[in-house]
Amino acid sequence: MKTIKFLLWLIVLSFLGIFIYQNIDYFMIKTALKFDLKIATWNWTLPEIQNIAYLGICFLLGLILAGLRGFVTKLGLKKEIKTKDAAIASFKEKLIALKTELDVFQHDPYIKKELKKDLIVSPPMPTSIKTEATKGDNAVTAD
Repeated sequence: MKTIKFLLWLIVLSFLGIFIYQNIDYFMIKTALKFDLKIATWNWTLPEIQNIAYLGICFLLGLILAGLRGFVTKLGLKKEIKTKDAAIASFKEKLIALKTELDVFQHDPYIKKELKKDLIVSPPMPTSIKTEATKGDNAVTAD
């Protein structure tokens, strides 16, 4: 996988180099950027720089902005992880407390008898028998 990734980057960079080499006249022309906000005192002119320098500056500013946004997102996720870890720790403590309480109930013979009584439940009736039983009940009350 690393070699495929390396080869893909090599291909992309070679195409970029070919593009720049074929258009070297455009990239080496010096131009000055002017900012005019149509207010008399708000006119700015940047010094003349080659076009490739402007493209490089814009690329670096984009990388810096993306890095800052990623950093802020990472900080938010770290905070969320901390709160979730605290919730997990509290749930684990509650689970341990419930397990110890359950052990106490299971080892006490009097409570154990009561638990066995509560666990014995009559089996559920099939739905066809339930409907017949309810129909019969209604017929008895109607007489």
